[in-house]
Amino acid sequence: MIVPCNTILQMPATAFTWAQLFDPTLSAPVNMPPANGRAAPSGQTGLALQDVPAPFAYPSFEIRVVGNVVRDGAGNKRYVVGLIAPISQQGLNAGAGEITCIDYTNGFLYVGGATARPGESCGAANGARVQMNDPIGRWGLPHSPDPRFMGDIGNTTMHTASGYPICVPRTDPAFNDDPLCPKGNRPLNGDTRFAEDPFLAIGAPLRAFDMPPSPDHFGIVDGPAAFPDARQQLPLEIGDWIDYSGTLAKDALGDDYISAHTVIANLGVFTAPGYQPAYVAIEELLLGTAGDAIPGIEQEATNRIFVVGFTTDPSALIDIDAVDVNPCTGQESLRLLGTVDPASQPVRGRFRFHVLGGAFMPPTREMVAMSYDGTTPASDPGGEGFANGLGSGQYRAPNFDFIFPEGFKFGQPLPPNNFQDMPFLALGSGPLFGTGPLVGQLTPWPGSPAPAPANCTGTGTAPIVSAGADFVVGSSAQVTLLGKVTEDPNAWPTATFAWTQTAGPLVTLDGADTLTPGFVAPTVAFGSVPVTLGFQLTASDQFGTSTATVNVSVVGATDLISGPTACGRPRPWAAAASAEAFAARRAESSPSPRPRRWSAPP
Repeated sequence: MIVPCNTILQMPATAFTWAQLFDPTLSAPVNMPPANGRAAPSGQTGLALQDVPAPFAYPSFEIRVVGNVVRDGAGNKRYVVGLIAPISQQGLNAGAGEITCIDYTNGFLYVGGATARPGESCGAANGARVQMNDPIGRWGLPHSPDPRFMGDIGNTTMHTASGYPICVPRTDPAFNDDPLCPKGNRPLNGDTRFAEDPFLAIGAPLRAFDMPPSPDHFGIVDGPAAFPDARQQLPLEIGDWIDYSGTLAKDALGDDYISAHTVIANLGVFTAPGYQPAYVAIEELLLGTAGDAIPGIEQEATNRIFVVGFTTDPSALIDIDAVDVNPCTGQESLRLLGTVDPASQPVRGRFRFHVLGGAFMPPTREMVAMSYDGTTPASDPGGEGFANGLGSGQYRAPNFDFIFPEGFKFGQPLPPNNFQDMPFLALGSGPLFGTGPLVGQLTPWPGSPAPAPANCTGTGTAPIVSAGADFVVGSSAQVTLLGKVTEDPNAWPTATFAWTQTAGPLVTLDGADTLTPGFVAPTVAFGSVPVTLGFQLTASDQFGTSTATVNVSVVGATDLISGPTACGRPRPWAAAASAEAFAARRAESSPSPRPRRWSAPP
């Protein structure tokens, strides 16, 4: 298979170029000795079966690719890769079970074995060993056998089922409390501030409770320490049930353990409604790619979307945004796909955005779920910010699952994967991770013909504008203008819109800076001369300004039924929308009036 130049691939929680994936310096262990001298020699990655020494686990690492079969100039088939899914090991090495022992000295969780007695050391009888892959100490002691497979230190992949960030104490809380993973964040059953759990013994750590408001909920970490404190992470305890996934590693003695990039604890911890911080997590993403039909091949394409996640404040709405990237500058912007109400779900804290079709194109590599409680910035561990530098209020996740067109009939040629409709592949992603050389179109292109690449020379084409065809409405009707703008792919930021009235009695335009403004038509008596209103749409970006016009004729309301009839009933020239339908369309098409707050994770 051919991996094109400019390929960016997503690991479980990080992004790499194809070249970086094979850079041994990026896989160097952190705070741990090489396991039995098994550090990869120079030029080897520790991923391939023929590396010496061989990888930790057999049959080593797996990679899933999506591509097309493309013929070269000589007619030979070439298998060209378009997307690379996360690299995993032995089916992701996933597991689940109850924490039976915690090795605070080394940060190991023992899962699924016999429960250790108080003061007893952890051992093989306590089950599988799991250690969070954490090279910076975000969730406990810093350690990583291979940072390529670490957890997401900006959008925590270590959290409760409700999305609250978790941690492993750096010291035994029976003797010394960890201020970044305080035992006070696990109130005990029987604490009169919280409802008693009938499934737990009195004095056992609660597994479901609501945090009180923090002393300061505006993003500044100060105020007296009162526990539980929503500004700090939640310590895991013996008896908690966790689901984990990661890679198999060996310690200095040659013993196996799971280096986890994802740990989800079956704990229901929520934050105070309307207060910061509120934490968000995305559980599942699925997006269609739409795509034009291939001549001669009957196919089904979809642009449906499916997003599932959790929030610690289900009283606040959640925005689902696509992350668009300028292919020349790398500048990012958020494109609102929809808003969901977690309070409507039977499972507390869950949000679901499952729509069979809508304006969700073009597909993007990453999405963001953002709470209406607002966001707080991330910071380095120990600095200002919530949950040991994680920040709060949003969760940014890569999308690994796309729905490509499928054929209707068995036996006919399979529709090719429509990578040309994915701007991050067809146009590129701008400077490499913000500072390096431009990441352009995949080369060779996994299809035929290759789409036009982005033109980053600083020149481009002014917007192409349409104000729609002229139409007729009735007296006093609620009217919506329908503009359309097509921009040069290098235009950034996107165009600004402005509607102005050019003819007829003055009306008030609602949303004149959107593509779909509305107004109320003037009153025209039956039998009177129609009134003509003229409107001009202007779109401007850095490449120029374009305009288009539309005329709206307003006639007496009963004049609309004086035309031809169908099936014995009058057929109007144009249907005047009801006030309710007009309001609904305006709500759907207008951008949210709420100021957008977003900051990129580290």
